[in-house]
Amino acid sequence: MALLEVKNLKKVYTTRFTQNQVQALTNVNFSVNKGEYVAIMGESGSGKTTLLNILAALDKPTSGQVLLHGKDITHISEKEIANFRREHLGFVFQDFNLLDNFNNRDNIFLPLVLSKKKYPEMKKRLEPIAKQLGIEGILDKFPYEISGGQKQRVAIARALAMEPEVLLFDEPTSALDPEMVGEVLEVIKSLAEDGMTMVIVTHEMMFAKEISSRVVFMDSGVIVEEGTPDEVFNHPQAARTREFLIRYR
Repeated sequence: MALLEVKNLKKVYTTRFTQNQVQALTNVNFSVNKGEYVAIMGESGSGKTTLLNILAALDKPTSGQVLLHGKDITHISEKEIANFRREHLGFVFQDFNLLDNFNNRDNIFLPLVLSKKKYPEMKKRLEPIAKQLGIEGILDKFPYEISGGQKQRVAIARALAMEPEVLLFDEPTSALDPEMVGEVLEVIKSLAEDGMTMVIVTHEMMFAKEISSRVVFMDSGVIVEEGTPDEVFNHPQAARTREFLIRYR
């Protein structure tokens, strides 16, 4: 059985002023096995981030299911959802979401504190992660004192410290200067090699082609193509995928 399954997912938004209905996702189905790295790609407005927010239990679908170990997370109560998210899911935002009045160590510790973990346990979790991500020397600094690439590594460490079953990334390099992109992609590559289960919304085509297990291509809220990197990038079947690849290669 897949670790994460998405079944018949639909999301409809009602616009605030005109009350028009906008269908952001339509009949989305896919699954993620343990240890897979799935890249979600597509044009802006294709529904990628909406889908990721639903997978992260940050938003609810209009209909459909998101199953983690067979449990539908879309029906978890508002009272329980924050704790469930901390215990099972890691989310890395494109704009880091670090608190400037906390040093980097305390930013990483924050979800652990909210989960009522004791300090020795927090320290035990952080040490190998800090070493792996190369952030040991900046733990006592504050977010405003470090580079964008370092901020994203701290954000990844915060997610990893919770020992998530699935790690979700929303365009993790989009807020970075070009020279910082490589260092963050190297971290994600090392996580993939370690067997971390990951779903990543990204526009980094070469990285997705080289590292991902599977690629999901979306257009107008629909999955129009899904397959191995070789299938999607070298032998695309859908016209929209071919158009996208020609435009952005």
